[in-house]
Amino acid sequence: MTSYIWSFLGMLLIVVAHLRAESILSAHRHTTTLLNVIAGVAIAYAFMDVFPHLARKQPSLEGLFPDSVAAYLTNHVYVMALLGFCVYVAIRVFSAAEVDRRHSRVAYVALVASMCVYALFIGYMLAEQPLYRPEPAFLFGLAMAAHFLGLHHELMHEWLDHYNNAVRYLLMGATALGWLGGFFYTVSQPVYALGFAYIAGGIVAAGAINDLPRVKSAPALVAFLAGALVYSILLLTIEAFRVQA
Repeated sequence: MTSYIWSFLGMLLIVVAHLRAESILSAHRHTTTLLNVIAGVAIAYAFMDVFPHLARKQPSLEGLFPDSVAAYLTNHVYVMALLGFCVYVAIRVFSAAEVDRRHSRVAYVALVASMCVYALFIGYMLAEQPLYRPEPAFLFGLAMAAHFLGLHHELMHEWLDHYNNAVRYLLMGATALGWLGGFFYTVSQPVYALGFAYIAGGIVAAGAINDLPRVKSAPALVAFLAGALVYSILLLTIEAFRVQA
């Protein structure tokens, strides 16, 4: 029961990040520093938690495909992660293309729709995490809240009125809906592994496109390294206590 309480708190953290992203980023006197710390947290989460978790999930996919196909897909979970990476990159390139305002609006709608699906999956995985993952769900929520703050910073650059009136509420609703869906429908371990892999690809792509380009100076590097170091130590400490228990 306690694990589900942490899952709920993690979901609330993400919802607050959606709802108050503009206030958090605009009210902070050192927004650039905050974004660099967020980048460090997101990248640390990818290397310290996502990639090891993908490796642990690979055995659950063995036998999922016919032998003739599996021979070419030895690392199925990483293929799905690559797909998530490529889809996110394609959407970002499409949305950033130099086109007229009408097509730019279509690109922005496509980007927001993909983010809503992304948020839906993350909410669902947060609800399912107590079943499939040993680490506290709140840590996943913390990393995803930081991740979404960085994404919101990009979404605010264009069509600010639409962002304030609709986009942040759509993302908030998608996260909550996905989390609630996790209590009414439970997926199998292979499906969960593939879903997590797809999200992992998006996290890595978002970090490469949105977060890392901001690290252009010594202060930015210090903030980035601080975020990565603190979150890594937190993950390692919790893992050490879990192993001893």
